[in-house]
Amino acid sequence: MSHTSTAVQRVQRATFDAVASSRRLEAVRAILKTLETATTAGQQHLMTKVLVLLRVEAPVVDRWVDDRQWSKIASGLDVLAREAARLSPDAVAFSRQATMVADALSWS
Repeated sequence: MSHTSTAVQRVQRATFDAVASSRRLEAVRAILKTLETATTAGQQHLMTKVLVLLRVEAPVVDRWVDDRQWSKIASGLDVLAREAARLSPDAVAFSRQATMVADALSWS
């Protein structure tokens, strides 16, 4: 395999990853719009979906964000996990926190 084809493959992979990441974050925002009108069981289901999508987007420690940004993302995910596990989750609080995490991931 030539150096040129390897470089092209890396660029294509990076482009594919960026598009996939953008779509996951768009999906998070779309799900959050429907969260408040869902039943409690539906809210928990949607919250779990949002949490999975955001965890896929979250970087590994020291990968591409500084410690402060990574801590903000990690603590936000912890808050989301606790809220999603509650018997009666607060959809507004979850949505607000998920939006902050999604914003942090999209700016990183």
